[in-house]
Amino acid sequence: MHSGSSADAVAYHGCLAVGWERRYQKSSFRSRETLLSRCLEGCHLRGTLWLDAGCGTGTLSRWLAARGCRVLGVDAASEMVTTAALFAHSTGFSEHVRFARINTIAQLPAPDKSVDGILCSSVLEYVPDPTACLTEFARVLKPGGRLLVSVPNRNSIVRRFQVTCHRLADFLRRDWLDFLDYSRQEFSASEFEGLLARTGFALNRLLPFGSPLPDLAQRSCIWGPLLMFVAKKL
Repeated sequence: MHSGSSADAVAYHGCLAVGWERRYQKSSFRSRETLLSRCLEGCHLRGTLWLDAGCGTGTLSRWLAARGCRVLGVDAASEMVTTAALFAHSTGFSEHVRFARINTIAQLPAPDKSVDGILCSSVLEYVPDPTACLTEFARVLKPGGRLLVSVPNRNSIVRRFQVTCHRLADFLRRDWLDFLDYSRQEFSASEFEGLLARTGFALNRLLPFGSPLPDLAQRSCIWGPLLMFVAKKL
């Protein structure tokens, strides 16, 4: 764990681009769309501008576009960006979503105070400096803008089990949970809330998720291996 560089992480995800969309056919990935619905329940979305930081093949960018948002999806893996644009065109979303390759989400192609919302789903774990990324998010968000960002949960029993299995796989020379080769960051709920506060955000909601356990159980920070933070730009 934590052995790969950020460049290695980009290359790793680039190799996954062809099959990435199929992952959203699995319940563990489909739950991310359900989670977005919970995070944005009651929010006015139509006509708002969102930035999907680390968009992959654009599944969640298209989810936002289907609800009336204009979306800019950015990713460091050129293969992901190319595939995302093809999916947007084939599904009729190309007028509402555009994609761009960038070097890092710590340097976004957007003016100050220009976007209404930012989605950053399971990306910060792969970057060398999460604080720089959050500072950049604060720069481009309008005052009162919404940030949805998920990170690995250091205190999750499920996360600890995943890490143990991965270490065992290394010993046995197997490819189990190989994304953990590149996962550099994990946080407790209170630690990341403090990081949000220091970079200009106020926490609105915290939603643990990502466990194969029943939904009610994984809503506890003890179980959910991932934490989704819904925050507001101050």
